Amino acid sequence: MEDVYSIVHYWLVGHPIISQFEFKHGQTFGATLLFPIVSVSVYLFFTVLSLRFPTLLPTVSAATLRRITATHSLILCILSLIMTVGCGLSVLHEMAAHVHDWSWLICYNRLNYENMVLTRGPIVFWGYVFYLSKILEFLDTLLILLSSSRSRRLSFLHVYHHALMPLFCYVGVSTGLSMLHAGVMTNASVHVLMYAYYFLCSIGKRPRWKKLVTDVQIGQFMFCFVCLGSVMYYHLTSEFGCFGIGVWFVTFSFNVSLLALFLNFHFKTYAKINSKKP
Repeated sequence: MEDVYSIVHYWLVGHPIISQFEFKHGQTFGATLLFPIVSVSVYLFFTVLSLRFPTLLPTVSAATLRRITATHSLILCILSLIMTVGCGLSVLHEMAAHVHDWSWLICYNRLNYENMVLTRGPIVFWGYVFYLSKILEFLDTLLILLSSSRSRRLSFLHVYHHALMPLFCYVGVSTGLSMLHAGVMTNASVHVLMYAYYFLCSIGKRPRWKKLVTDVQIGQFMFCFVCLGSVMYYHLTSEFGCFGIGVWFVTFSFNVSLLALFLNFHFKTYAKINSKKP
């Protein structure tokens, strides 16, 4: 087991590309605010255009669409798992290196700025991969638009969530947002479950735990509020404050809006299902 752990740790933490990674503004791919803004703008324009003029999209057979969906879902499921494990091992690596001060787990501040990973290192690398994965998730919308039930399946929640996530992920990585690692591991682990569900559905093995996916997503936002509250507490009580506090209120508001939308979706979806049961 130690040999397996060493191999996994090297490829997900110790490899030079990961351990020496640095998020350089204007140099690293996607490391400008313009990149997520343009990406989201193109995404929204294409989505609205496709809904307004559905004949612009090519006709794809149901069998082909299922194969594409299965491939896409499997890729994102595996990628989410790798991000979860990679970021988790990176956190353990930093904990071992800073065994006498674990306050950085909640608050990146000026006291540990020189030694901690704010724009470089394995945690930032996985935050960067997480940020780019949100662009890849735009394909979720394309797959819905190519289906015959696009108007029923494409919700405001779906588009709103997909459109804003790249912007918030960019800000988190570029500013050294406190508890970035918690956001990456929590969201990525939820996406392992979600894309596993999509993959199984696309190959004709629809699981019975659809409701569990929504419940876990709602639980994710609850945990996020705990993390945000912890960051604010440290910021107000520590001498140096926490990095990324400037976007704290925006992040908090975004998560409140997502929680409200997910609760609304949960109520409408499962209340109707339960009302139909004898």
